[in-house]
Amino acid sequence: DWFPTKMAHHRLSTKAWQPCRALSTAKPYPPLSQAPTLPASWYHSREQYEVERARIFWTQWHCVGASCQLKEPREYLTESIAGWPIVVQRARDEAALSKESPSTTLRAFHNVCRHRAGPIALPQEVGQLDKDQAYTGKSSINGFRCRYHGWTYAESGELKGTPHFADPFPEGTPSSQIKAAEAKAASCDACMPTALPDFDKSDFPLYPIEVREELGLIWVRLHCDRALDMGMPVPDLLGDSPRVPEWEEAVGELRGALGEMDLGEFEFYSTEVHDLKCNWKTYVDNYSEGYHIFVCHPELDDSMTAQKDYRVEVTESSRCMKHVVPLKEDADAQSTGLWAFLFPNLAINVYGEGLSIERMMPVTPNSMRIKYTYMFKPGTTQQVIDESIGGSATLTEEDREIAEQVQRNLESGIYVASRYSPRHENGTYAFAKAVWENTQY
Repeated sequence: DWFPTKMAHHRLSTKAWQPCRALSTAKPYPPLSQAPTLPASWYHSREQYEVERARIFWTQWHCVGASCQLKEPREYLTESIAGWPIVVQRARDEAALSKESPSTTLRAFHNVCRHRAGPIALPQEVGQLDKDQAYTGKSSINGFRCRYHGWTYAESGELKGTPHFADPFPEGTPSSQIKAAEAKAASCDACMPTALPDFDKSDFPLYPIEVREELGLIWVRLHCDRALDMGMPVPDLLGDSPRVPEWEEAVGELRGALGEMDLGEFEFYSTEVHDLKCNWKTYVDNYSEGYHIFVCHPELDDSMTAQKDYRVEVTESSRCMKHVVPLKEDADAQSTGLWAFLFPNLAINVYGEGLSIERMMPVTPNSMRIKYTYMFKPGTTQQVIDESIGGSATLTEEDREIAEQVQRNLESGIYVASRYSPRHENGTYAFAKAVWENTQY
């Protein structure tokens, strides 16, 4: 059996809960009617966190923003995905590299200079800094310049310039200075500048990452065959045969969840960042069900007809889900809309004349960030915008409060695991199943 038949208080110990440990080796994953929740240790274990970084966040496709955020050539944004810094730029396409043309394409790289790991992208003339250290800006050159020692890279990622790096003495150096350096080097090898005859710029390009545009969104995947061919290191815990979903498997089901929704109708407005003291899965668990609404979200609960009618529709793969909210006829516009989730951490929340792209990003085993990108249809009034963002902030604060309390309890050692409600927690079960299937191989 997957779950103990008797649950007396004296039996609530790690030893008694064999089903929790069975999740580590069970294949296939148990059905909803039999499955326990994920073990509490998975929500604060450093080892489990590193496994998820390697086997989920390195291998999956991630939304990093809206296409309309990068409209012109040389505009870029930076992001951190589970600790891996990246940069995405609206570059000229191959045909435009040799002639003036408005044609553009997206390129994405690890935001790490190949010299000594400096950042290659920071805000410049029009850069804007969010409090989560995510930037948007426009490069002053056709490519990037490292903000540490000034190495420059082309839009293709090719290393172009290494100022004052490989030459022992710049042209025009006085002979007396050269002789003094040579004399000093007689007793100190490190004191004498030397040439680097074997240094080849082609050996040090930026490591690329996969990038695509679809549904009006910008998507990236860190696992990139081109980068692997360049010798890019990969996470130690990735395994010899990593599970790397192809594009359609990873993102395709979101199209069905969005239905006729055209994200291209919306314009970028702002970004908001919320830091939470909880594991990223603690928050996604909460997002994946409506069971808590009548306790934690009183205003939202007032707009619903009945808690029992709230449901979450989950796709067969368990990767995508959509909330179906039973609303009263007089519910305000901010309560109506569409709420869709795509594994591992993306939510598209559409309400009234606006929407938010919500990303639930891991930071440490017991901390995470929620990153909202707010977008609205042209002509939306400022009052509606303020009400929409204000309502989102209220719900987020209510969720933050309960998620952080749950996180503290998960770390207390008192809670081990429990059961899922078939009516209300099928979405949370589907998320746990996807986590397990993508890490336990």
